[in-house]
Amino acid sequence: MYLMTKIYRYEYASLSIALLIVYGHMGNWVLMPILYLIPDITALGFFISTKTGEKTYNLSHTLLLPIVLLSVNLITKSNNLFISIMIIWLLHISIDRTLGWNLFPRKAM
Repeated sequence: MYLMTKIYRYEYASLSIALLIVYGHMGNWVLMPILYLIPDITALGFFISTKTGEKTYNLSHTLLLPIVLLSVNLITKSNNLFISIMIIWLLHISIDRTLGWNLFPRKAM
């Protein structure tokens, strides 16, 4: 494994730990197993076509959308449940990256 790949994975592992700590202070642990795999539902797009599957999966596995939604919610101070859901989503993405599961099309690491 290349050095940069290891660093990349360690960065996401540390992000995962930080998200778990934050979630532990504010989240409901019952939600975690219920919502953790929700982003993977977008893989159903592969039943339509490979191109559709890659687009839907990648959309739900990029940091941009949950970070923007989390930021807006933190600014408006509207809902702690929503914050918990965004943290679970970010945790899902960070654990995927820690394990080496990148966006599509996937290249060998």
